[in-house]
Amino acid sequence: MRDSTLEARGLVERFANGADRRSLLVGLTAEGLLLADELVPRHTANESRLLANLPPEELAAFDCVLRKLPIAIGDGGQSAA
Repeated sequence: MRDSTLEARGLVERFANGADRRSLLVGLTAEGLLLADELVPRHTANESRLLANLPPEELAAFDCVLRKLPIAIGDGGQSAA
C-alpha cells in the first residue's frame, strides 16, 4: 500500500522533519502500531515455517544474500556483482 492509502486508513501519519524542512517523516499511529503488533508475530511464524526445512548451510547462504540486499538496493545494484 502507498503511504497515502495507509494515511487515509489512519495507520500512519506524516509530520515535518525538524532536521530537513524539505522532507516529511512518516510514523505509525496508535492504530497502525496495534495492527503491526498483530501482524508481525504472524509474519514471523510464517517465515519460520517457510525456512524450517532448509539445511543450515542453505540458511547461512540465504542469510548472506539477505544481508547484501540493502547494500545493492542503496547503490542501484552496482556492488552486487
